[in-house]
Amino acid sequence: MKKILLSLLAAVGLSTTGCSAQAGQSLKSAPSDGIVILTPQAFIDQAKADTTSFLLDVRTSKEYAEGHLAGAHQLDYLNPEAFDAGIKQLDKSRTYYIYCRSGKRSHGACLKMKKQGFKVYDMEGGILNWTKLGMPVER
Repeated sequence: MKKILLSLLAAVGLSTTGCSAQAGQSLKSAPSDGIVILTPQAFIDQAKADTTSFLLDVRTSKEYAEGHLAGAHQLDYLNPEAFDAGIKQLDKSRTYYIYCRSGKRSHGACLKMKKQGFKVYDMEGGILNWTKLGMPVER
């Protein structure tokens, strides 16, 4: 009887923990690669609160010109030579908040930069998700 009760309590505890961890969370994590992915609101809130933050848009120059987050710097991930040269110029003591169009390029950039010792955060869904939520862009 004691084992059944403990098993039941453990099962309830695990399912409750799983539900509460998902409800209202603003951050996600890709456990297989360790890159933290933040929702757009959490991304910008955390970047604003972080005195070492550096917003990095890894889309092309044309995409950047069509609209970007205020204060973001552009470094084209699709141009490997320029991207590699650009990240060599960055300060590893800063924290990089990285986004792209939909999240694929920014995730690749995060992986590459993390391997080189940078502290990085990725934005979930990129600028498509950002604008879908009605958040502002600069041109």
